[in-house]
Amino acid sequence: MEHKVDKFLRHVKEFDVSHYIWIYEKDDKPLLQSVQSMKKLGDLKDYQKQIVRVLSHRKVNKKDFYYLESEGVELGWAELKTSVVVYSKPREHVRLNLEKFLEQQEKQIFVVAKNNLRLLKDQMLDSRFIMIKDGIEYEALFKKHRLQGWFSSDTLTRSERASIPVTAYTDEFKLYEFNNLTSEVRIDDDKIHPITIVHMFRDINLAKVKTGMGNYWTDMSQLEYDRNNVPAYEPQYSFNETVVYDLIQNISEERQMTKGLVERLKSQFKDTDVEVEPSNNEEVTQLIRDEELESLKEELESTKTELQEEKKKRKNLDTRYKNLKGSFFGKLQTKYWQMRK
Repeated sequence: MEHKVDKFLRHVKEFDVSHYIWIYEKDDKPLLQSVQSMKKLGDLKDYQKQIVRVLSHRKVNKKDFYYLESEGVELGWAELKTSVVVYSKPREHVRLNLEKFLEQQEKQIFVVAKNNLRLLKDQMLDSRFIMIKDGIEYEALFKKHRLQGWFSSDTLTRSERASIPVTAYTDEFKLYEFNNLTSEVRIDDDKIHPITIVHMFRDINLAKVKTGMGNYWTDMSQLEYDRNNVPAYEPQYSFNETVVYDLIQNISEERQMTKGLVERLKSQFKDTDVEVEPSNNEEVTQLIRDEELESLKEELESTKTELQEEKKKRKNLDTRYKNLKGSFFGKLQTKYWQMRK
């Protein structure tokens, strides 16, 4: 997969914690229950161009297989070759600079037809992931938790969080529902105060203000505030800083996932003689940190398989019993039992 080495010179397939990838495969490939049985669970093409999480990696017959999860649902094992490693980043509100975007269409992953530009114009989007593809830095933009596409970082205008009290405003001051300054809101002078700038695009003089009437958008040039109270501009994370942030996030998610696995195992062995819970919290912490996570996953997968087989056996027995009961001899036997009562 592209960008196989991070700043710590670790190969992606040797990551000791889970991480995210963007599914981008040229050939259709199956999702497998395990790399040994090769039992098909689904198709990888159903997740093409989506962001999923890699939980584990195995090499079989010189092929690299990855265990994938999407939105908390385990998908199965898949062989990946051209998918791209992505890194989670601090969430930012951004707007797309359409002029720059159109000038650089040839290097954009998400090519937009002219008649669809209205879908992106003046939209407030969330930037959550970053990746390097063909030497270009791209960011994943979301709207209402749905991935809209990948856009090169140099086409984005970024917002900044703030807490700047507004002391007054000009006669031209207006409030709007949306960040493209449409749907003007009628101002109630008795209720509007206090006013505070809570988000700002300082490059284009656009601000989100918190007022006594609610949160709205406005033109910053119509506001009066202490310029000395404006925080210094903070540049976006460098790629190396993003890698560190992603590592911290992944370790945190890994620990939560491990705790969940332990709880699931405890519930499966409840009311049995099997001791699942360690004797103290130090052992729990050690369990999370050491290399027993992989064997724990394998044990869980084996247990799940056994439970599925047991359910299948019971279902078969139930079906055979019902068929026998409904047969001619079965009905005779039932009547005989009733007569003996």
